[in-house]
Amino acid sequence: MPVAVEPRLAKLFVVEDKIEAVPFIIQIKGIGSSRDTQNIYTVAIDASWSMDGAKIFRAKEATIEMLKNMSPDDLVNIYSFNDKVERVIYMSKASSYEAIADAVASIKLGGGTNIYGLLKQIYRDYIEIKNSSNKKMDSFKLVMVTDGVPTTGVKDEAKIVEIAKELGEHTSISLIIGVGSDYNEKLLMDIATNTRGIFEHLSNPSKIYSIFNKIVSRYRELCAKNVKLFIKTLPGSSIYIYNRPAYAGKGGIEIDVGDIYSNDTIDVVGEVVLPPQKRGLIHIATISASYIDTENISREIPPIPLSLPCLSKPPLEHLDIDERLFKEFSMIKTATLLARDLYGKPSAEDIKKIVDELVNATLTIDRRDLYSRTIDIRSQLEQEGLSPEVVKKLVSLISKIISGRLE
Repeated sequence: MPVAVEPRLAKLFVVEDKIEAVPFIIQIKGIGSSRDTQNIYTVAIDASWSMDGAKIFRAKEATIEMLKNMSPDDLVNIYSFNDKVERVIYMSKASSYEAIADAVASIKLGGGTNIYGLLKQIYRDYIEIKNSSNKKMDSFKLVMVTDGVPTTGVKDEAKIVEIAKELGEHTSISLIIGVGSDYNEKLLMDIATNTRGIFEHLSNPSKIYSIFNKIVSRYRELCAKNVKLFIKTLPGSSIYIYNRPAYAGKGGIEIDVGDIYSNDTIDVVGEVVLPPQKRGLIHIATISASYIDTENISREIPPIPLSLPCLSKPPLEHLDIDERLFKEFSMIKTATLLARDLYGKPSAEDIKKIVDELVNATLTIDRRDLYSRTIDIRSQLEQEGLSPEVVKKLVSLISKIISGRLE
């Protein structure tokens, strides 16, 4: 079986006759791979005037260099966008290195930034590819780099996010990169979230290559497509999912996880609120999953029951939580709630408290990369206050955390 589903409860027990909230993390792991996986990489480069200099040079360089790490049969689409959207390369094999490199090098700057037009064109092209019977497609990946806000075409953020959501229904994973200080980080995070990806902020364009290449090297071999979780809870209980889309279904909820790769791990975080229970072992929920394997066959993972002891009174010598698990749960929940509150413009003091919580959480769960980024944000926040650079770094960190891909 190419996918493993491992649910864990943060509480060790509940107390009789009390309403209890039980946090949980469901870890989905890719434990197999397919050698014949064919990837389609769609790379979109902002070619507006503001990209002049190091930004466009490094974006072109990163695009050309990442070709070297693709499999020869991987397919490549490359777009440039400013006032208009141009197909630079369309459905070319990565082995056509020189032709692709020449086309990328020839991208010319001009005009403003039409993000909506770009996403709509990519969506239309994807549907065309999908409906072409002679084109195989296992994994569709999106990489986009921009330095600006929408200045041409549709500028309404809600409409841009809506077309991103439509595209995201077909995207395996995305990497959305903002370079510099003049772009809208909240919009880019929303695009990333809705296309199953991560938003990254770069103040230094020279780092574009290392970020681009990660999506090739880290997410190379697909294990399973369209992974979904199904949770049925105890009657009378409520369930909340924080970092993945969830929909009410017959007798429970359905959670859209997406595609998973070899050695990939996605953490889905939520909590169940239980009505008062009586002493004994209580059944909290049943978790099952479905996915499509690399042969396009639908598969199911058998139901996994979750139970917890209900005690008449808590033992004084024992904690009632798994502290490390609870910290990870709290970190992802906090990041998710903060992502929603960003549009309400939280104060610098509120942000400082949240960053302190994230520092503590990332240290406890031993996520060194996240801890390092959080410490950097806290230090910069203390020196500069809530500067645009601090906000962009924070939003990028939030995007990473709520993706559930913490490893």
